Amino acid sequence: MSSTIAQARVKRLVNLGLVETSCTPVERITQLKTRAGRNDRNLRELEAFFAALGDVTRLKMLKIIADEELCSCEIQAALELTQPTTSHHLGILERSGLLSSRRSGKWVFYKIANSQVKNLIARGFGLVEEAD
Repeated sequence: MSSTIAQARVKRLVNLGLVETSCTPVERITQLKTRAGRNDRNLRELEAFFAALGDVTRLKMLKIIADEELCSCEIQAALELTQPTTSHHLGILERSGLLSSRRSGKWVFYKIANSQVKNLIARGFGLVEEAD
């Protein structure tokens, strides 16, 4: 949809009183653009965060890591994955800020990055389990 058509539609919404606002259509569009934000870096980080949650394998990983730090080999065995697949998914979760890792010799251990992430994951699983 072209910008001109969209602006005309917003103008009609405002003029018909279908939108609760005391500003002009141009001011309304400016308000909405401001609300959407201009910091693409933050939006890209949030996109990566939610994309990391958009895969059933990664959700299973988060669920089993939620209560304790686990070695990547434990995760691999529990989910019956290959080593490359396990590393790929753990890398996505770590880059998105959901997991943190520590190395101990040849072993790499993963845990939920912080208490906020842990609470978010618990609430997410709680929401879907509540719906059942």
